[in-house]
Amino acid sequence: MSYQVLARKWRPQKFEDVLGQELVTRTLQNAIRSGRVAHAFLFSGVRGVGKTTTARILAKALNCEKGPTPEPCGVCVSCNEIAAGNSIDVLEIDAASNRGIDNIRELRENVRYLTARDRFKIFIIDEAHMLSNDAFNALLKTLEEPPPHVKFILATTEHHKIPPTITSRCQQFDFKAIPFSLILSRLQSIAIEEGVEVSDYALRSMVSTAQGSMRDAQSLLDQTIAFCGKRISDADARALLGVADETLVVGLLDAVINKDRKKIVELMEQAQDGGIDAQNLCRRVIAHIRNLLVFRATAGEEKLFHLSDFEKEQTARQSSHFSEVDLIRFYDLLNRTENELRWNSHPFIHLEMALVKTVELARLPELEKIIDEFRKGGESDASRITPARAVTSSPPPSRKIPVNAPESKSAVVSDDVVRLPPFSERLLELAQKEALPLFSNLQHAQNISCWDGKVKIVFSSSDKIYHSLLSGADARQQLGNLCAKIVGTLPEIEIVVQDISVAPSKRNPVDDPKVKFFVEEFPGKIVVDPNIEDP
Repeated sequence: MSYQVLARKWRPQKFEDVLGQELVTRTLQNAIRSGRVAHAFLFSGVRGVGKTTTARILAKALNCEKGPTPEPCGVCVSCNEIAAGNSIDVLEIDAASNRGIDNIRELRENVRYLTARDRFKIFIIDEAHMLSNDAFNALLKTLEEPPPHVKFILATTEHHKIPPTITSRCQQFDFKAIPFSLILSRLQSIAIEEGVEVSDYALRSMVSTAQGSMRDAQSLLDQTIAFCGKRISDADARALLGVADETLVVGLLDAVINKDRKKIVELMEQAQDGGIDAQNLCRRVIAHIRNLLVFRATAGEEKLFHLSDFEKEQTARQSSHFSEVDLIRFYDLLNRTENELRWNSHPFIHLEMALVKTVELARLPELEKIIDEFRKGGESDASRITPARAVTSSPPPSRKIPVNAPESKSAVVSDDVVRLPPFSERLLELAQKEALPLFSNLQHAQNISCWDGKVKIVFSSSDKIYHSLLSGADARQQLGNLCAKIVGTLPEIEIVVQDISVAPSKRNPVDDPKVKFFVEEFPGKIVVDPNIEDP
C-alpha cells in the first residue's frame, strides 16, 4: 500500500473534528437540523484551515444514507466515496486549472441532470477566485437559482477577488487561522499515534512556522519525521526548518536594549552561518515584540501567551526596558521588512539593517512629548536624548525675537513659548504614522519650512548622513507624497546642509547665524530690543 501523508491521513471526517472553526461547523449543523440549508456557500480563509475539508463533510452530511444529518455516519457508500474523492454526485473542481467560460458552460449542462444515486448533486469549486470574469458571469444565474437537487460550495483563499455579484448569492463563512494551542495539541496527538518522540521546542517551531495552518503544520511534522526518523530533537528542528532559537531572538532584543550595534551584527552573522532563514527569523522577532507589548499591556496575563518558561522569564525582564510606543515602532518597521524580504536579493543584510534601525527608534521620543515640550518652552526629550533634534532653527525659548514671519514658514517664538509651525508638525505626524524610517531622519533636521510651493529641509554639517539618506530618489518620492497630502500638490523639495552653529555670547545680534537664517527665509525689517540681554 502506498504511503499516505499525515495531512491526508489525519484529515477530519466529522464536523466535531474540525479544530478552530466552531462557529462555522455549529452553524452548518444547526442549518441541517432545521432544514434551512442554503443552495450556495462561500468558504474563505487562509490556506490549510479546513475549507475544503468542511465542504466534504457538509457534502457527506447532506448525502449520507441516514441524512441529511449533522453527524454523517462515515460508513455508508456515499460517505466513503465522498471521503475518497470519487463520488459521482459530489464533484470537486479546481478553478485554477478549470477557470474558463467553457468549463463553466460544461458545469451548467451538468447541473441540468438529476443525481446518479445520492440526494444532492454537490459542486465544490476550490480556489474559486481563479475563475475568469466571463466564467463568473456565466455562473451567476445558475448560482442564484439552481435546481432543487443542486448545491454549490465555493472555497477561496482570496475573498476580495470574488465579485460582489457572486458573494451576494452565497451564504458566506469566514474560516479563521487556527490558534497556536489547538495546532500544538493536534501535533502532539499525531506524534503519539505515529510513535514519534519529538521535543516540545521542535513541535512549537513547527506550529510557529505554520502560521495558523493545520495542514502546513502536519506537513512540517511529516517532513521532519522523514529527515530525523522517530526521534526529533531541538537541533534537528533548527537544522531542517531554519528556525531561530529563542536565545537568538532574546539576544537580539538585549542588543537593542544595550544599544549594542556590534552585537546585532555578530548575532546576525551567527544566524546566517547556522542556516537560519531570514524571513523566519524576522517573524520570530516580530512575535517576540508582540509578546513584549502584550505583556506590558496586560501585566503578564499568561493565557495570552504560548511560551516556554525561559521565554516567559525573558519577556518579563525585557518588557520593562521598552515603552509601548517603542514596541509599536519596532513592529511597524519589522513588519514592512518581513514583506520586503520576499524579493530582496540580500535578505540577511536587509534584516540586519532593520534591526540596527530599532536601536535608533528606541532612542526617539514620542512626537506628542516633543510638541508638548516646545509649547511649554522647556527642554524637549529630543534634545536630551540625541543632538540636533529640533525641527526649527529658533533660538532658546527665553529669548524673544520680534521678527514678523508667517506662522506657516517657521517656528513662532512669543511669550517664551516655541511652537512648531503647522506644516512641520503635520509632516512629522504623517511620517511617524506612514513612513517611520523617514520620520527618524527628519527628526535630525534643523529646520523644515514650506513656502510658495517649496519645501526646504535644512541639516547641520554634523548631520550630513541624514541629508544623504533623504536625498535618494525613493526617499524624495516618499517625502513628496507626504507633503502632497498636506499642501494638496506635489511641492518642490530642497534638502540642504548649512552650518548653523551657536555663535559666541558677545556679538552683534544682527550677525547671529540664526538671525541671518531668518532674514534669508523671511525678508523684512530687523528690530533689536535693547532690554533683552545676551544669553
